[in-house]
Amino acid sequence: MSFLKQLLNPFIEFDEDKKNQGAQPTQPTPAAPTRSATPQPRAPAPPPQDQPAIHPLINEPAAAAAAASQVPTYSASGTLTEPLPEHVAYFEKLIDEANRTNPIFQGSDYKEFVDSKMDIDDITDESLKYRTAYNVLKSTGLTRDKLLATGQEYLNLIGRDMNAFQGAHALQYKKEVQSKEQVIDKKAEELQALTMRINTLKAEINQITQEINLTKDKLNTSRQSFLLAGEHKQKEIETELKKIVQYF
Repeated sequence: MSFLKQLLNPFIEFDEDKKNQGAQPTQPTPAAPTRSATPQPRAPAPPPQDQPAIHPLINEPAAAAAAASQVPTYSASGTLTEPLPEHVAYFEKLIDEANRTNPIFQGSDYKEFVDSKMDIDDITDESLKYRTAYNVLKSTGLTRDKLLATGQEYLNLIGRDMNAFQGAHALQYKKEVQSKEQVIDKKAEELQALTMRINTLKAEINQITQEINLTKDKLNTSRQSFLLAGEHKQKEIETELKKIVQYF
């Protein structure tokens, strides 16, 4: 066998592997995943009444504090452009732990394939890189079916975790935000009632002030008139007394 054939042999085996799968009458070749087969984000289902939604990034104080301490990156329009490093690291840890502990992921699977592909980053041709990584792991029992199936399982794992996070986040939001919003609504109602009462009191004060001013004017006029009349009478008597003294 020539050196060129030896170099190309792994990739020929990869193609033959797919052909052999298609040749089995009882085992049809699995269809390649389409865009519609990719799990779409779903709204979190409400947790059972006896099982509240829990997620470590929300319910464990240390993890929640670590995520809260990081500074997000926003675009000029105010859109989040990059996830927080803590959240990126969380999903990496989630996959690593599942790969170690979940029987579904025993042996070589999607994760080992991706890790192997990263180890050969010096290969610039993407098709060559994928085929090389696959053929490196074929001897450990990795098949195309297992590669696709375990990749889908990792997708499902992440999807379930995202749903759990959203459920726990909804409870946290209700506890920490909606409860305070209800307090604000109540205080706003109290403020509105107080505002109406203040306006009523202002109107009453204005009315009473007008009445006081009218009363003061009347009382002052009466006082001034009485004193003026008294002064006039005093002057009248003084004038009469002077004339009496003068004429008698």
